[in-house]
Amino acid sequence: MKFRHLGKSGLEVSEIGLGANSFGETGRRDIKESTDTIHAAIDHGINFIDTSNVYAQGKSEEYIGSALRGRRAEMLIGNKVGSMRRQGPNNFGGSRNYVLRSVVENLQRLQTDYIDVYMIHRPDSRMPIDETLRTLDDLVRDGKIRYIAGCNFEAWRLVDAQWTAEDNSFAPLAASQFAYSLMT
Repeated sequence: MKFRHLGKSGLEVSEIGLGANSFGETGRRDIKESTDTIHAAIDHGINFIDTSNVYAQGKSEEYIGSALRGRRAEMLIGNKVGSMRRQGPNNFGGSRNYVLRSVVENLQRLQTDYIDVYMIHRPDSRMPIDETLRTLDDLVRDGKIRYIAGCNFEAWRLVDAQWTAEDNSFAPLAASQFAYSLMT
C-alpha cells in the first residue's frame, strides 16, 4: 500500500481509504460484514476509515467501534459533524451546542478517546464560522480530536474558514474532502 500525508497534517494515510456510509444501513452491511470489511482493509494496508454521525443514524460509528476493539492503533478515523439533516432545534449544523454534544456521542459510539480527523460535514450558513472553528479548536486542545477538516465546502467558504482559523489562532483546517467522480 502506498501512503501520503493528509493535507497539512502529520498523518500518513493509505492512498485508498474505506468509506463506511453503508455500514448499518438496513439491507446493506450488517455488523459481521462491516467488521469483516474493516479487518480485511487493515490486513491489506488501508489505515483510514471515513464515517459520519448521520450514516445509518450512528450505527456506522457503532460498527466501526466494535470492529476496532483491540485494533484502534491500526486505523485512523475520519468523522464528520454538522450535517444539515435537521433533527430538531439546535440539533444540527455547526453551533457550539451541537458540535460539543455530537463529539461526546461520536466518541461513545466509536468506543475511542479521540477522533483523528473531525470534518465539518457541510458549511452552515446560519452560523458564524468562527463559532464552529472556536469549538473545534477547543476540542483539539482537549485532545478529543487531532485535526480539523472541511467537507463539501465551496472553495470560497473553505478559504474563508482557513483565514478565520488563522486570524484567530485556531487550529487550522488540515484537509478538505470533496466529491470526486470519474463519471460526473
